[in-house]
Amino acid sequence: MSLPGSSRSIRRQCQIRLHSGTRPSLSLHYSSNLRPRLVQDHLHPQQNQLLAARPPPSACFHTTTSNNDLYRTPRKSPALRRAANMRDARVSSPPRPADIGSESHITGDLTAHKKWLATGGMDNWADAVLNRDLKTEITWPVFEATGLHLLECAHGGPPTLAAIENNPRNLTPLEVFKIGKLILPHHKPFQHWVSSATALAKVRPAIYIQAASYLKELRAQHHKSHPAPPRDVPILQAVEALATGPVPDPRAMHLHARVLGHRQQYREAMALLDELLELIYPAQKLEPGFETGLYFPPIDSFWDTYIWVQGLMLDHRHKTKHTPEEIYRRAAEEFKQPEYLVRYAAHLREQGRWDQYEKYMHMAVMAGHRRATRRLACYYYLIAQGRYPRRGESATTDFRPVDPAQEGQGLLQEKNRSWWTRLRDEIWSEHRRPSLTHYRAMARELFELAAAYGSPESVVIAAVMAREEGRLADGELMIRSMLRANQFQSPEWTQVKVDVQSLLEKWGDLQFKFKIPEEYFVL
Repeated sequence: MSLPGSSRSIRRQCQIRLHSGTRPSLSLHYSSNLRPRLVQDHLHPQQNQLLAARPPPSACFHTTTSNNDLYRTPRKSPALRRAANMRDARVSSPPRPADIGSESHITGDLTAHKKWLATGGMDNWADAVLNRDLKTEITWPVFEATGLHLLECAHGGPPTLAAIENNPRNLTPLEVFKIGKLILPHHKPFQHWVSSATALAKVRPAIYIQAASYLKELRAQHHKSHPAPPRDVPILQAVEALATGPVPDPRAMHLHARVLGHRQQYREAMALLDELLELIYPAQKLEPGFETGLYFPPIDSFWDTYIWVQGLMLDHRHKTKHTPEEIYRRAAEEFKQPEYLVRYAAHLREQGRWDQYEKYMHMAVMAGHRRATRRLACYYYLIAQGRYPRRGESATTDFRPVDPAQEGQGLLQEKNRSWWTRLRDEIWSEHRRPSLTHYRAMARELFELAAAYGSPESVVIAAVMAREEGRLADGELMIRSMLRANQFQSPEWTQVKVDVQSLLEKWGDLQFKFKIPEEYFVL
């Protein structure tokens, strides 16, 4: 028996398998229950580096807290017990969203929204069930009834606790939250209403979304500076309580560290992030179902937060436990974060460690990082031209870049070799280094992929390479298709169009050699 919309879901699943660094845009990444989750359940979801239970080694110093912490007797110190009771009271009181008023409700055509629920909502429900983001008990009638209830409540009045608790199918607040995130996912007012209402029901992801939105809007009001958030904001107080409670929630720890950073409490923020850094580790495989990430929109990446606070510490001449290079390396090497694979690769490039640069940039490309695709293509192209060393030549002292006027001569020499010479070089050449022709072929494939990602410079380079190889029609088709497309809107697009027009005027003249602008090549 197939689910409605399952064909689209199957295609989406195939895309996940082919590009492990990406996930469906509507896939959720939140905790599956209301109890505090242990840190094994929390990690950055964007790269599928989920936390799993570690195998029990014979001698393992385990830094995480135990489930038994939930049932321990109160501390014997009266002062500590009073402090704990005050903190628990802050958590038990539903936090009012900081920026929602009693008059707030969404506007629009309720009939149109209900019509969308019957079509797009069914597709999203089918995807969520197949991805195990929703329990199989949440059938389409349950999903539809809950969705209609949320739409009517959102159009009828402000977010309230009753709107969540009095749902028609007696679902838990977290289940209502999950369903709400799948309904009109790109309708910001409705999504804000859902997060506000479920935050009143103490749904943790909703609390974090509201707190992150508050910080983002506060920063926008101050022209992207870092104003200190007031200390009497209930939603931020709730985050602090969850971050410092008996079983701290890693998501709250991360978000509270950002609050401390905005308040210029850099030492406290750094200590909290260092504590969190010791608790997290990557999983060996992707776990199905809802993922509990250290961040999700609009919360920034944990690694971005760490680098930001660390930079503030260094600016104020405070000592830090780790150097920036160590954080870049750990985020790239251990957690395979695509953005930090690129950043760490750039650091290695500055040190002249070309083999390692290629390794980490290639990993970023395999994770679907768009800028890395173009950068690695440029690197391979320039290797083929003789500007940079081939793999295995980085550590040698005899490599010298060719003269700019002689770039590409090595390719011509390889092309004119006899079949016996080519065979001998492939089999018996020292270290069996890839040929320059091989690097050019890899560059061409990557430029074509970068062009599909929306890089106009990559389109031009791929077209020129096709022209140089005698495929004039293919190259011209690439350029004319680019000129008709609407996806190219980068700041460099205006200059690229000027370059392309001059190129097309002499495209059929085989004596004309187009010089690719140097600024097209980025590493």
